[in-house]
Amino acid sequence: MSATEGFATMVRQLIRAGIAACIALAAILPAPVRAAEPTTLRIGHNGFTSELPFFVGRDAGIFAKHGFNLELIFITGGSTAIQALVGKSLDLLLGGATPMLYAVLRGAQMKIVAGVYNRIPFALLSQPEIRAGAQLKGKKIGITRFGSNTDFVVRLAAAEFGLNPKSDIQIIQSGSSDARLSAMRSGAIDATLFNIEQAMVAKKLGYNQLIDYAEKDIDYAHVAVIARDDTLKTQPEMLRRFLRAYVEAIRYHKTHKEEAVKKSLQLLKGLDRQIAELSYQTNLKTLPDDGRVPAKGVQLVIDAAVLEDPKARNYTPQQLMDLSFLP
Repeated sequence: MSATEGFATMVRQLIRAGIAACIALAAILPAPVRAAEPTTLRIGHNGFTSELPFFVGRDAGIFAKHGFNLELIFITGGSTAIQALVGKSLDLLLGGATPMLYAVLRGAQMKIVAGVYNRIPFALLSQPEIRAGAQLKGKKIGITRFGSNTDFVVRLAAAEFGLNPKSDIQIIQSGSSDARLSAMRSGAIDATLFNIEQAMVAKKLGYNQLIDYAEKDIDYAHVAVIARDDTLKTQPEMLRRFLRAYVEAIRYHKTHKEEAVKKSLQLLKGLDRQIAELSYQTNLKTLPDDGRVPAKGVQLVIDAAVLEDPKARNYTPQQLMDLSFLP
């Protein structure tokens, strides 16, 4: 055998020995750890303004950092969204305490686990010829659906005007805010509720503002994070992790105005920057830094529900909330 052939043979033997050593080493080393797949959460919501921390936080990667992929699903009407949560089409809901309480009175098992928007954001606007609340007697007032937040606030406003919401006004299910604005334009309804941004648009169209609850600074669980009881029992660590991400997203939203305003303009087509900035300033006041909801904001919901269903007086805010998952 020549020197060249001997060298080639030696190289082949070394390669075979190296491969065998690698195979043996691989057999005793632990398998590489793969990054955990993010948990996808289907979260229903009824609006866009107060829910901005979820959109801004998702875009900023905050929820992904905590292991979540958020599917934010818009559903018109709080009572419809509650049905989707009960039916397990949703994992969580950003919704009002009013439709939640009515569902609980019918046997649903769910709780508020965090606060999102702790004030009443609505203004009641009417046709131009209606200049005072008392003139709403016998008139048609549009809401999204019966049992919704808008239903509750219309009844609250009627009582403030000295009107009986059961006999002095006609409450009409009129759908989304866009649908209610169309109903106002056609004369199908005489008044309706709009949030801060929509109210500014409606006033520019000539409609008359009768009352602005946003200025009254009333504690009310307008939007909360709502979870079924089975989620609380079977996925407590997931819920704690999600709420840590949520509180972080609130703080990020409050310190990143430009991102929040741009997201508002993207989500709400036709919104001008002045209104988007006003909405942002409102969120600074109404979004809770700690993610909590005041008990008296839930008590207001209970007190109003008693007028429709006396069984509501059997509940306390503490029975409808579980804030122990918050950081």
